[in-house]
Formats: sequence, structure tokens, C-alpha cells
Amino acid sequence: MTLGLAIKEARLNRNFTQEAVGAMGFCSGKMISAIERGERQANFDVLERITSQLDNPRLYFEASSEITGGVFSANWLDGDAADLHRSSVKDKVLEELAEAINSISIIKAYKKPKVCTKEDYEYVQASIQQAIDAFDASAIYIAVICSDYGIDIKEMFQMHKTKLVEKQYIKKEPSGKGLR
Repeated sequence: MTLGLAIKEARLNRNFTQEAVGAMGFCSGKMISAIERGERQANFDVLERITSQLDNPRLYFEASSEITGGVFSANWLDGDAADLHRSSVKDKVLEELAEAINSISIIKAYKKPKVCTKEDYEYVQASIQQAIDAFDASAIYIAVICSDYGIDIKEMFQMHKTKLVEKQYIKKEPSGKGLR
């Protein structure tokens, strides 16, 4: 799915017109129409405002992918084999986490990279792929569970960030910055 289609889907799910979404992003309904059709890209400020207002997990996934070029962005599962029922995503995240733990435990991280064998590198790459699988499965789990139980996904991430600040893993941002 493209970002434009994700915006359209989120807009229709909330019964908003293109004009209403344009007002959220401080742009025109015609611009939203062009973005939805893939004829125009949303600039960062517009994308940030629209994404925040529409508050749709799939849109968050697509916006993250758009901004980062696909790095550290989860993939929304929409293929024929995808089952997004909450019990299925729960089972899948447990499966992917177990595979990632197993794969990561095999690598020889104590070895300096310059002395690693080709086999060592293959294990490292496999562990990275398994960790990415777990990352995707975890993101899908969070999105589906929040949606099904009516939990505010932004609030969950804000709570997580607060916890990291309290534990001094990250520095507190100046007011007005960070998650909104």
C-alpha cells in the first residue's frame, strides 16, 4: 500500500472528506486528492498533522516508511496469507520473538567483525532478519490489539517514552517536542 492509499483508507474509516483532511494538514482538499492518487507527495509538516489527526495504525506504518525510506518501519500485513485477528497476531508475535531469540543466541557477538568467518556473517544476517520479523510482528500486534480494545496507540507510546525518561535511558525533550 502507498501512503496516499493509507491516507484515503484512514480518511474513509473516520468518514472525513478530503477537504476536512486538508484542513487538518493546513492544505486544500485538492492537495489531499492528489496525495491519495499518488500524484503528489505530502511534505513532512502536512504528513505529521494528518497522521496525528487521523490516528490510524496503518497510516502510521506508511508514514514511517515514507519518511525513513523503509528503515525501522513496520510492514502492514495485507497479503492473502495475513490473518489480523487478535489471537492470530498474538500467536505470530510469540512465534517470531522465539525465533529471534534463538537466532540471536547463536551468533558469536564476542568475535570482532574483522575476524568473523563467512558463516559467522551469515548467522549475524539471519539474526538481523529474525529480529526484523519480530519487530514487524510486534508492531502488528500493538496496532491490532490497540484497535480491537479501543486503546489509544499514541498514549501507549507516550507512556513508554515517559518510562524511558524516568529510567534515564533517554533524555527528556524540551517541552513542545516529541510525541504529540
